[in-house]
Amino acid sequence: MRFSEFFDCAFVINLPARTDRRREITKELEDAGMPFKPGDVELFEAIRPDSPGPFASIGYRGAFLSHLNVLKQAKARGLKNVLVMEDDLQLRQDFNQYEEILLAELFETDWDLVHFGYGCDERFDTHKVNVPLLQPFSGEIIGAQLYAVNGKALDQLIHFFEAVLQRPAGHPEGSPMSPDGVFNVFKWQHPAIVRLIAIPSFGNQRSSRSDISTQWFDQLPVLSSLAGLARKLGFARSIKSILRSLIPDTSG
Repeated sequence: MRFSEFFDCAFVINLPARTDRRREITKELEDAGMPFKPGDVELFEAIRPDSPGPFASIGYRGAFLSHLNVLKQAKARGLKNVLVMEDDLQLRQDFNQYEEILLAELFETDWDLVHFGYGCDERFDTHKVNVPLLQPFSGEIIGAQLYAVNGKALDQLIHFFEAVLQRPAGHPEGSPMSPDGVFNVFKWQHPAIVRLIAIPSFGNQRSSRSDISTQWFDQLPVLSSLAGLARKLGFARSIKSILRSLIPDTSG
């Protein structure tokens, strides 16, 4: 069984302006056997608010609202489950090799939320893939690039997103934050929720210009092009130093 067959629908969150990401995720999904197809794998137009509101940035607010509205759409369509992806998703190279095993485990499990792709500060031995691949998890994940929600948990999760949105900053039960932060706090406050993660992670974030925390050099056309090239070549961590060397020092 394939992911596109198991899940009622898969949504890819993408800002219309990010045609670069749309091209890259289209190829990524085609290579994985999950091409865009109405009713199976669909683009979801990401929300770009005019102001950050109570969030740290416009990007964080947009990401929060986009994920919330994907879940609301899944509920409105009566989906029994939903797969959500971000447009900078990069699947693990051996994803297809373990796809059926992941789904077989999920089929046999009473689950609410599962993270197939994420970042995590905890150390797992991921050099060798072992079975079972899905493990209960109540720690902290980073990123919401590839996850699924069971239809029976949609109401509770949507309600929690909306409650977080209404709370003032610093509220002890959680205030406006990134979507991955919501998933973490949701599990901590609802221990009965069955939250699983795949070990190892089968989806990372492809290196590209962020819409949440844009770097200064991404605002300049020429330097933005150089930044994109550097990211594709795997030099993302040294972009700042490379580009700063191209600009004369006028401070002294």
